Amino acid sequence: MDISKRKNLVLGRGLIGSELQAFLEERGEEIKVLSREDGQDLKNSENHFSEFEWADRVWFVAWDVGVWKKDTTPAYEAEILDSNLQLCRSVFRVLERASKPFLFVSSQAAPTPDMITLGVTKRVGELWTRILGGHVARLWNVYGWEPVGEKSHLIPDLVWKGLQGKVELMSNGEETRQFLYVRDCVEAFVHQFDIGQKHADVVSGEWVSIKEVAQLIAKKLGAEVVLGAKSGKPSLYSPETPLESWKPRFSLNQGLDETIKNAKEAWNQQNP
Repeated sequence: MDISKRKNLVLGRGLIGSELQAFLEERGEEIKVLSREDGQDLKNSENHFSEFEWADRVWFVAWDVGVWKKDTTPAYEAEILDSNLQLCRSVFRVLERASKPFLFVSSQAAPTPDMITLGVTKRVGELWTRILGGHVARLWNVYGWEPVGEKSHLIPDLVWKGLQGKVELMSNGEETRQFLYVRDCVEAFVHQFDIGQKHADVVSGEWVSIKEVAQLIAKKLGAEVVLGAKSGKPSLYSPETPLESWKPRFSLNQGLDETIKNAKEAWNQQNP
C-alpha cells in the first residue's frame, strides 16, 4: 500500500500519541486521533466504531496511568484498575469486531512479579493483544518534553528543576535505567508494524544511572546537582526481546538537547 494513502487511528494524545501523530503526518499518512483530551471516552469505543472501520492500522497508546509521585489510597488504586479494565474491554472488543491490525503499547511493569496496578492492567492488554493477533511494543523510560505535573516523567522533571537552578534527586541516583527519546520510540513502532514482529522490547540498549542523567542535564543548564541519601528502586525488569533490524537515532545527549530546547520554550512562555 502507498503509505501516503494509509489511514491510521491513534488512540491517545499524550507524549507518545502526539509524537506518533506528528511522525505519521510527516510521512504523508492520514491520521485520526481519539483521546480523552479531545472529549472522546475510549471506555465507550463502540461509539466510535466508524473510525475503527475507516483505519488501516490502529495504534493503542491510551492508558490511565494514575498518579505515581505521591502515596495513593486503595480506593484510588481500585479506580485506576477499574478504568483500565473498562478501557481494555471496550477497545479490544471493537478491534475484534472491526478486525483491524493494531499495535498495543505496553510497559516494562507488565511482567514484574510486583502486583502494581499499571503492570497488572498492561499484562491484561498484552494477553488480549496476543489473543487477537496484534503487536505488543513494551517500553522502557521513554522521554521528551511534557508539562511537569503529577504524571510527568523523570527527565522533564529534572530539566524543569535545572531551569530553576538545582537538579534535585530524591535518591542517591545509583539506580540505572534505559532511556529512549520519544521520536525514536514512535519510529520503532512503525518499524515493528512494518516488519510484522509481534512482540518487541523497545529500548535504547544503554543502561545509565539516574545520577549520570542528572549531571548531564545540570551541565547543559549550568545548574547544581543535589543528590538524595536513600537508594532508588532497581529496574523492574530487563528487556529480553529486542526489536529486529532497528536502532535508535538519538543518543541520550541528543535527546536531552531536544527536550531542553522544548522546555526552554515552555519556560519562556510562563516567564516572559
